[in-house]
Amino acid sequence: MLCAGAVALSASGFTTALAAVHPAAASAAATPGAAAVPTPSVSAPLLDPLSEQLARQAWLGFQRGDPQPAQAALAVLRGRDLQDWIAYWALEPRLGQATQQDFDAYARAWPGTLPLRRLRAQWLFELARRKDWSGFSEVYSGYDGDDPQLQCLMDQARLETDSIDTSAQVLRLWTRDPAGGSGCNSAAASLLQAGRISQRALWRRIVDFFADGRSAEAMSFVGWLPADAQPLVRRAAADPLGMALYAARHGIGRDALQRRVLELAMLRMAGQDPQQALRLIDGSLRGMDRTVRARIAWRAARQASQMLLPGTAAMFDDAQRIDPAWQADSTDWEWALRAGLREADWKLVRQACAALRDSGTDRVRATYWDAVALRETGHDRRARALWQGIAEPWSYYGQLATEALGQPVRVTAEVAPPDALEVDVQATRPGLRQALLLYRIGAYAPAAGQWQWSLRGDSDAQLHAAAQLACDQQAWLLCISASEHMKGMVDWRQRYVMPLRADVDAVSRSSGVGEAFLYGIMRQESRFAADIQSWAGAYGLMQLMPQTASWVAQKIGMQGFRPDEVTQVRTNLTLGSAYLGMLLHRFDGSQAMAAAGYNAGPGRPARWRSMLLPRGRGLAGAVFTESIPVQQTRDYVKRVLANATVYATLLGSGRQSLESRLALAQPEQVSSAQSMP
Repeated sequence: MLCAGAVALSASGFTTALAAVHPAAASAAATPGAAAVPTPSVSAPLLDPLSEQLARQAWLGFQRGDPQPAQAALAVLRGRDLQDWIAYWALEPRLGQATQQDFDAYARAWPGTLPLRRLRAQWLFELARRKDWSGFSEVYSGYDGDDPQLQCLMDQARLETDSIDTSAQVLRLWTRDPAGGSGCNSAAASLLQAGRISQRALWRRIVDFFADGRSAEAMSFVGWLPADAQPLVRRAAADPLGMALYAARHGIGRDALQRRVLELAMLRMAGQDPQQALRLIDGSLRGMDRTVRARIAWRAARQASQMLLPGTAAMFDDAQRIDPAWQADSTDWEWALRAGLREADWKLVRQACAALRDSGTDRVRATYWDAVALRETGHDRRARALWQGIAEPWSYYGQLATEALGQPVRVTAEVAPPDALEVDVQATRPGLRQALLLYRIGAYAPAAGQWQWSLRGDSDAQLHAAAQLACDQQAWLLCISASEHMKGMVDWRQRYVMPLRADVDAVSRSSGVGEAFLYGIMRQESRFAADIQSWAGAYGLMQLMPQTASWVAQKIGMQGFRPDEVTQVRTNLTLGSAYLGMLLHRFDGSQAMAAAGYNAGPGRPARWRSMLLPRGRGLAGAVFTESIPVQQTRDYVKRVLANATVYATLLGSGRQSLESRLALAQPEQVSSAQSMP
């Protein structure tokens, strides 16, 4: 409930509201060259209970897309912390109706702040939408980020206002993002309208769209092709098989347009039916250009690996055979690595690892799997030398390498706690205080952003003290964040905090799920922010969806459960641990499978397991995890299990093994995954 007298303002009235807090800012916005209003000093008072309530309501309103609670709070909170964020929450939802004066008023009131940096980027996108290129160029002069989409829009502004040919810069940025991106797509369309992008360059970009499985994005640019090409390109996207079979029966067209369109159709087909696409380019369509066939073959092999099809390793071998000079990208090699691991094609694994290292893509992962391939081919000494270089207890591949060397995963020795005086110094920093206040009102995403923004460039000693400051205030997400940025040392008491020990112990005993696994899940899901909510609507420490929580409550006989209780700490832990226990039972004790089910739902990992373990054979859990076709789930499982291994070590649970957590049972005979939410 907002206090009496609070006012609701439109975006165009933002300057008026701001004048109540910073009168000079409003006049400065209308007076060129006027002095900027400084940010509140470090001695500004902390939020009193009423102000904290108003700030919390402002944040909740912003999450709903409603700026009125923030506008009302802005009119009341004078000389308090968080004014820059509250003013941002008041203005950002209404940027579509805002004026340049509104933006200038904010910029003069809170220069050098993180909310201003965010607002400037969003205002630039709004100005581009309005085609206000003069205003865009002026605001961009104060932009200090590196968003390629905004860079493209600045190049479009230069073209639109000064007729400067910016095609070279735009083409470079446009091809970097597989989807093009809103800014670069806009700039490319403007350059095409002006005749500054050649037909050859346009065809090359459309081919890239098709090769990346983004034919829908390509359709936005078909209108710039010659009139006779447009219906053919649309047909290649809509009916690739029909076009391919026609060419197979009647021969490959002789003119350039027919060949180009056939290439598009085959790339589209490679993403739908990779095995058929390979058969065609190795058979009746063998007359296509060799480099074109190689591009299609790599696309087909990558898609087959994502679909977990058997025989994918041989498809990558075929792709290399078609054109040994073809330069596959790192994404192709990542999927080649997974195919090689699943099918024990150690030559392909080593090729993929070498290519990934050369491209600078995840050197540690490539090193670990290269060593596995060396060991499997009888080169134990070389394998151990590679593992020695990456073995450590904190990361997934570092733990795997440690165990491959026959060593237990152990945490490093305790480091001395930070000096109390240094912690007090950190407490006086306005940016850190802002972050802690944001955390206190439940604005976790802004809190994390403000925290990292304020800590940039800090030394290990400063980070150590800042982490302790956050831990002392039970702002666990911020504590972990600062600790993870330390380079020269690791304080495991900060990086792997263990709050709620009594509650976790109790639910561990009732559910049969180990404390370490529960902590590993919570650290990844919520960073121990008890009332955090995800964009998908999951709540609390263990990020439960309300319908899942209700289902579990019914299964375990929790009487009188209401969905709004899901954020209560003990209830959330009880339901989350019970659900995790069901998943462990469902997947024969495999923590890798249970973690995958917790993230993606139990049906998907069940399908992946049945596809990956044909004819009753087993598969190493690490290979299964590497082969999970959804990147979010794949990374989630790795982080959760690495977390759990460290927690088990800290909890004194005896010798720990990540490999045992990854262990994967044999394929099941009967699936019951569909009975779980």
